[in-house]
Amino acid sequence: MDKKLLDQVQQALQSQQDTIKRQEQMLDDQERYTQQQLRKKDQDIAELTASLNKLAQTKTQELECLPTLFKQLQTSMTEQTSVFNGWMSHRKDHVTTQATLINELLALGNVQIQLVEQLKKYQSTITPPDYLESELSELESESRKIESESSELVNVQSKIEQSQTKITGSQTAIQAELKELNTLRDKLER
Repeated sequence: MDKKLLDQVQQALQSQQDTIKRQEQMLDDQERYTQQQLRKKDQDIAELTASLNKLAQTKTQELECLPTLFKQLQTSMTEQTSVFNGWMSHRKDHVTTQATLINELLALGNVQIQLVEQLKKYQSTITPPDYLESELSELESESRKIESESSELVNVQSKIEQSQTKITGSQTAIQAELKELNTLRDKLER
């Protein structure tokens, strides 16, 4: 075989061996990269698992505390409702007393008005001295004042009744919220 041809064959073989080495090196690099990526993924999965476990533990603790917190809220609402009911009862008694007092004052005012009317009739049958005219004038003035105050008392009574209606509405709303809380608690305890 010709030496030149032999050299060419050797060069070709050498080139082929170099190519094979480069390919092996590339395969080794690829393998190392793949292993590195797999290790990174395993680490990420482990961290994610740990985070999820911690989150699940936290949520479990929160759920365990929820019935206690709910019971505390319910107890607080019950206490507040009891206090509110007591205040409402006192307020109702106060309003009833006010209404009774206003009615009594109105009745008294009517009696005084009738008395003034009777005095006017009596006065028309006699010739009164000057001092009686003065007193009668004062009585008439007092009568007008009583009529005005009676009207004001009626307005006050109306406002008190409106306020009572609003307060009763608030109490009904609070009782409805308490009932809803009881329903939610029953669902949680099941």
